[in-house]
Amino acid sequence: MKLENVKLNLETELVLNVGDPIGKTNAPRCYNKLFERLGMNAIMLPCEIKKGQLPQFLDSCHLMGIHYICPTMPHKGDFVDLLDDVDETSRLFHSVNAIRLDEKGSHGAGMDGKGAVKAMLEGGARLDGVNALLYGAGGIAGVVAYELTRQNVKKIYIANRTPGKAEAIAKVVREHTAAQAEVIGTDPASLDRAAADCELFANLTPLGMKGYPYTHDYMGFISHLPKTATVFDCVINPPETETIAAAKARGLNTVPGMYMLVAQMDVIFDFLFQKKITQADKEACIEELCSYLGVDKPS
Repeated sequence: MKLENVKLNLETELVLNVGDPIGKTNAPRCYNKLFERLGMNAIMLPCEIKKGQLPQFLDSCHLMGIHYICPTMPHKGDFVDLLDDVDETSRLFHSVNAIRLDEKGSHGAGMDGKGAVKAMLEGGARLDGVNALLYGAGGIAGVVAYELTRQNVKKIYIANRTPGKAEAIAKVVREHTAAQAEVIGTDPASLDRAAADCELFANLTPLGMKGYPYTHDYMGFISHLPKTATVFDCVINPPETETIAAAKARGLNTVPGMYMLVAQMDVIFDFLFQKKITQADKEACIEELCSYLGVDKPS
C-alpha cells in the first residue's frame, strides 16, 4: 500500500489498532486507504497489547502524544472503565471500538452496532416493525441488538449455545427499549421456529471465518426465513460465507460482513477526526480489502 500522505514528522498522527492477538486485523487497510484519500498525515498501526496491560498502555499514549485508539478483541470491554466518558450504547453493553484522547480527557464510542445496522439498511434490509434473529451473544451482539431497536425492530430472538450471555443482552433490551427480546437455543427446532417469524437473520459469531476451526452445526433454518428476508454476516473473510451462500441459494437479500466494516467508517471518522467520507471513499476501501485478501468483491 502506498502511503504518500504520511510525512513522518511531528504532525504525523499515529492511530493504534489494539488487540491480542492482532496479526490478522483488517482495519488498517481501510483506515490507511481513507487517510490517503483524505490527504491526512496519519497512519494506523497494529499494536498487540496483552490483557491487563491497558492502564499502562493508556499512560504510554498520553506520554507519547497518541490521540487515537481503535480497540479490537479482547479489549473492547476492558477499555470502558478506564475512559472518562463513553456513549450510552457502549456503557450498556461494555464495548468500545473508537477512542479519542484530547485535552478534555478520554472519550470512547462503540461503532460496531451502528456499522452493522447501517450496512443492513444500505444493503436493502427492511427493519421497521420486523422481527430479527441474531445468532451469537458475543462482543458485538448487544450493540447490534440495541441499534436494531432504534430502527424500530419489534422483537429480537437471540440464539446462543449457552443462555447466560444471551439473557444478559435480552434483559438490557427489555429494560432500555420498547422491543421484545427472547433467548432461544441453537437446536434446529428453535432456529426453525424463530426464522419463520423473522425478516432479518444476522450471524454475529466467527463461525465460517477463514481459519476458524468451527462452522455452523445447522443451516436448515435459512429455508424457513420468508422470501423477503435479509441475511447479514459479520464475517469479513471469506466475503461469501456459508451463511451468505445458503441465503443466496434461496434467493434472499444478503449483506456480507465487509460492508459492516466499511459502513462504520462514516461514524468513526466523524467521531475521531471530524472528517466526512463519501460513498466513493467507501468503495475504495472495499476494493483495497478485496485486493489485500485476494478475493472478489462481494455481490
